[in-house]
Amino acid sequence: MVKLPEARIRVSVVGLDALRSAGLQAIFEQNTGIDILLEDVASLQRPGRGVDSTANMVVVGTKAGPDIFKVIGSIRSAHPGLPIIVMSHTSGEEAILRVLMLGAKGFLHEAVTPMQFEKAVRLVASGSIWAPRRIQAELIGRLLAVVESQRPGVQAGVSFTSREQQVLDLLLDGSSNREIARSLKIEERTVKSYVTKLMQKMGVKNRTALTMRVQDRSAAILFAARFQLPGKSEPSDGAEPATK
Repeated sequence: MVKLPEARIRVSVVGLDALRSAGLQAIFEQNTGIDILLEDVASLQRPGRGVDSTANMVVVGTKAGPDIFKVIGSIRSAHPGLPIIVMSHTSGEEAILRVLMLGAKGFLHEAVTPMQFEKAVRLVASGSIWAPRRIQAELIGRLLAVVESQRPGVQAGVSFTSREQQVLDLLLDGSSNREIARSLKIEERTVKSYVTKLMQKMGVKNRTALTMRVQDRSAAILFAARFQLPGKSEPSDGAEPATK
């Protein structure tokens, strides 16, 4: 029987410093089955632009922009089916949880070894999630809480009118009140009124908290619908795959 070669994994990289990016390219330019493609984050955030059409995933570093969470959202919006791994110098639990709740499929510390990087890339490419075990446990707990909160009669199950949803979608894209008013062809004061109603519905006091609450809620619902608890597996460099 002829053994067919494994499909190559093409990884688009944005927001890493030049030295680390060059190092990854040098390490994986050998016959490892992984190709590192350096991308421009500005073009990556536009639909149909940036990511090579054959890329399997995106690795996003903290230099991609001042707000890494907003960058994740914009990339997911432009390229919905493309898995994202975040690389950062921080290892704070809340930051990692938020990254995963926003839809990223993995988190790596910038000091990760080439072996760990390759393992994470291969696992995410196969449909798994890469994160420390303690983070996975906390994530599961939060997802279950969100799913439970969606039961009838609970505030988190609120619905929005079509216009409220339009305003909310533009808020999640980072648009200002003026930009929302221009897009929807309504008065800016009307936008403010809608934002106030949305905050009241979601039980928050400012627009930043509103967008975070809605992002976390939406991501958790979608994520929980596909999430399955991982089976028993061996520890792997402080992280384990969680099969979606």
